[in-house]
Amino acid sequence: MTPPEPIADESPFVTIWEAPRATIRRIVDTDPRFHVNGLFFCSGVIGALEGIATWAQRFELPLVAIPIGCLLLGAITVPTGHANAWYKRWVGGLLGGTASRQEVAAVNAWATVPVIVGHTGLWIIQGALYGREIYSPVHPTIDAASTLVRVTFALAAGLFTLWAAVVVVAGFAEVNRFSIARSIAASIIAVTIIAVATIVLAAALYYNRSLFG
Repeated sequence: MTPPEPIADESPFVTIWEAPRATIRRIVDTDPRFHVNGLFFCSGVIGALEGIATWAQRFELPLVAIPIGCLLLGAITVPTGHANAWYKRWVGGLLGGTASRQEVAAVNAWATVPVIVGHTGLWIIQGALYGREIYSPVHPTIDAASTLVRVTFALAAGLFTLWAAVVVVAGFAEVNRFSIARSIAASIIAVTIIAVATIVLAAALYYNRSLFG
């Protein structure tokens, strides 16, 4: 395994874009709790903005629902982020990983930086262009926008999300001291376990409902 290249003493908010693996190593070596809860909270807020916008395309939502929804989801994301770190640490351990729960939590939290920064920037631009139409079931200005504008926003959001996934894979490999391939395998295993458990639970509920319904 090639060790991460040394990086200058810059803010991790900058270096996470260009040297994610080395940035994660520096964070976990100094303070793995550094900004973790704040990043989890912010990622929940931006997720709430996108979720509320999706709901608003179908239902008329009061304006107060936006800050309330953002605060609630942001608060919920903090403990769920740590729970996910515990789960990913367990999966990584199955493949020989040595990371602690705090180190995995640091990876998960700092991997949200591209999404937080990128998606927030996109929401600011869309807010300047469309105003409150983003949170309204009626949006003539958005509907009248060219296909190029829509594709540009979607592509940019996808690229930010993709880089967040790259940071997760690289960071998880770094804290576990194993290869990128094993990190990808751990992610696949983690998703597969949840998917199988969900299918089994849904099937069990359906069977019980059919049996006693």
